[in-house]
Amino acid sequence: MRPLPRSLDPLPDEALTGYVLRLAHLLGTSPGAVAIRTGLTGGRKENALFRIPMRLLHDLEYEQARLFARTTRLSPGEVGRLLASSLAGRYGPLNSRFTLRSSAARMINDNAWLLTRTPRYCPQCLTGDGSEIQRRHGGAWRLFWRLPPVFACPRHRRLLRIDCPACRRPVHAVEMNSIIARPWDEDLHPTQCRSTSTPRTVGRLQPACGAQLAESVGVVPETVSDPQTLEHLLGLQRRLLRLLDPVGPVVTPSVGWLIPAADYFADLRALLGLVFLSWPAARSFAATPALAEALDREAEERLARAAALRDRPGKKHSSRPFTDPPLDPFLMGAVLGIAERLLGAPDEEQARELMLPLIHQASRVDQALSIYLRREAWVSFPLRIVSMNRPKNMMAMGDIIACGPIPRGGGSGARSEGYRRREPW
Repeated sequence: MRPLPRSLDPLPDEALTGYVLRLAHLLGTSPGAVAIRTGLTGGRKENALFRIPMRLLHDLEYEQARLFARTTRLSPGEVGRLLASSLAGRYGPLNSRFTLRSSAARMINDNAWLLTRTPRYCPQCLTGDGSEIQRRHGGAWRLFWRLPPVFACPRHRRLLRIDCPACRRPVHAVEMNSIIARPWDEDLHPTQCRSTSTPRTVGRLQPACGAQLAESVGVVPETVSDPQTLEHLLGLQRRLLRLLDPVGPVVTPSVGWLIPAADYFADLRALLGLVFLSWPAARSFAATPALAEALDREAEERLARAAALRDRPGKKHSSRPFTDPPLDPFLMGAVLGIAERLLGAPDEEQARELMLPLIHQASRVDQALSIYLRREAWVSFPLRIVSMNRPKNMMAMGDIIACGPIPRGGGSGARSEGYRRREPW
């Protein structure tokens, strides 16, 4: 394949989906045509007629990456940074240590901790930075917006949006297993809503919503009415973004240890499930009454969904209401704030004291799921030591907890790499 006549430089933290949308707009063609022309679909039009495969959001095969780099005039490093796999070193739910899946397709299939079907977004970020290229084609659809723990934009002091202000549907909602909705529409700007405005009728595709998602300069954004709650959520988001940043801190405190960032996000995932499964045992850890009240309603709805799934025949998936992250940014920030507070205990004994009521309540609701959330391949070793009952073949906690790395043999499958005891202040 020959290089395209014109191309674009990726924007910082831009996702592959946003890059393809901007490149299509530059070339005056559809995202589907760009996908074929750049080798993303293997060059066969029938493969992209209705979809651009979802697995491409996470990673590209070697030949796909080579062709895409050649046709777009990008370096291999620039292509790699467009993909969710580039976040695996920092983000546990995409790391094979904590999500044991062998391929890009399996890594994202049924992985609720990557937003594959619709991203969150900041309307002011989509407006761009005022440069000519972003004035024409919009700002970046950020890769971080595909991660559930990214729920706010500290720069613009607002929560991200998940829906379109016009059609009230999730933006870019796909009807098929595709990373870009309506890939053959040529007349949509990269910052317009691509959701289908009305349900599909037999033999006919309804028009796209087309509402502008970027907000003009001077528009007062929707925000949280309670200033204390907003400050808490923005502070939490800043801390999480620092851990996701490729040049951010290599390790972070957790239950009295310093652990890698990827492990920390795996621990947040596990504690989110534990919080919902044990609610209201964790209610007192909510930072503000507004956050606690929102989680009251959410936990009640999740418990009802789980009960309905348990009553149906066949495969039940009754754990999903407890373990899936909320799409709503406010709720996501609320539950992650509790998880962060639990992990922020200064030592193992205090962490265990905080978590035991949650663990006991979760075990009463669903003992198997409670244990599953704390299993070896799901959380960091320090959190597992704190949250699991001590098996006979495991060293006593007082013997394991010592300055320096975890001793080898300190439990089944103990990983010493990257963990060390946090020094007292």
